[in-house]
Amino acid sequence: MGYTNNAEDKLLLSKAYDAIELSERTGCPRFFGFLNEHEQAYLRANISPKRDVIWFGGYEDAVRVMLGAAADEYSFPITALQFSYKPEFDLRHRDFLGSLTALGLRRDTIGDILCEKGRAVAFVRDDIADYILTQVEKIGRVGVTISYADTTDLPVPDDTEELSLTISSLRLDAFVAAVTGLSRDKAARLIRSELVTVDHVTSVDVSKPLSTGATVTIRKYGKYVLSAENGTSRKGRLRICVKHFR
Repeated sequence: MGYTNNAEDKLLLSKAYDAIELSERTGCPRFFGFLNEHEQAYLRANISPKRDVIWFGGYEDAVRVMLGAAADEYSFPITALQFSYKPEFDLRHRDFLGSLTALGLRRDTIGDILCEKGRAVAFVRDDIADYILTQVEKIGRVGVTISYADTTDLPVPDDTEELSLTISSLRLDAFVAAVTGLSRDKAARLIRSELVTVDHVTSVDVSKPLSTGATVTIRKYGKYVLSAENGTSRKGRLRICVKHFR
């Protein structure tokens, strides 16, 4: 799979197995996370398929999910909170996440945050929901009203943009340089510093070839999906479409 198997990944796997084995000994569900895409991919690759685990983030197709051992979707300790505010203000995912983590909340207690004009829904662990309800009055400088969310009516996120780029090749370093605006050398340094993942797995191979559908995440720059290849330019460069999750 190309995983680096670093100390953080190994510790993650150990903690996940602790939760699984505790659920097996007690007969009670146990939950772990919210997990990001790399963590999920690593655990899915390393946890035995014989173990009774499922993955859920509060709604279908969630990006950040919990691992549940001996559980069903209805038992996950997840609460959806709705933040309402005046739609003329432009609040985005990073604004909500920044305000929540500024309260001292760990990142693994916060799941997806779906934003649209005037409204956002955040999925959080049950045990921090009341704290958020009582402590948060503003996101940044914008006043918000918080209530429990209706998960059958979720915001449609508007925090993506479509990029049309030309690129010399589909090597990873060329792609990172194109989407970030960095030089090829600086892009290669990011990759070798283990700051880039391809399909949620850290890659240090600057010449790694990409194909349509690949997800490239660059720390501090965001997530990019190579959504289409559209032929070549007059100078022989490749035309690509990229979806950027800001």
